[in-house]
Amino acid sequence: MKCEYCDIIEEKNNLLYEDDDVVVAVRDVAVTPGQISVIPKQHFTIFEQVPPDIVTKCSIMANKVSVSVFEGLGSQGTNIIVKNGTGAGQTVPHFAMDIIPRQEEDGLNLQWQSKQLMEDEMDMAFSTLKDALNPTAITVKKVKDESVKPEKVKEEKGKENYMLKSLKRIP
Repeated sequence: MKCEYCDIIEEKNNLLYEDDDVVVAVRDVAVTPGQISVIPKQHFTIFEQVPPDIVTKCSIMANKVSVSVFEGLGSQGTNIIVKNGTGAGQTVPHFAMDIIPRQEEDGLNLQWQSKQLMEDEMDMAFSTLKDALNPTAITVKKVKDESVKPEKVKEEKGKENYMLKSLKRIP
């Protein structure tokens, strides 16, 4: 059985962007109109299998797509979601980042209720995760992407700049 995302890549269905490593595609099965997926071309089932350079590229693309969704669709927000494994609702066994355009009162509920953990639950989770996490195996390199440069905030006559609109969204 073929992977739905591999089919999108192979058939070039609804692609907005493509390079050697990733594609960006508008989804025809979506939770809101304009949902976009950033998909690595190489098949990786879950996040942990994706090499750091591809994760970086997917993240940069998700950021650029989110900006485009705000500007192009007039969205009031976006959710950027990774469904990592079946326990997290992953239905296509291929890593992807989904950018979901949002409007206030759009009826899509992605909220969950946090609960206060008992002290023993917190202690057990903390000690187990501390033992599982090997800090010496974590190396973080600073990645410089020349294509991502800060923009100067300017306002065209009669047009409001995206960055200025963003500031208005901050409570």
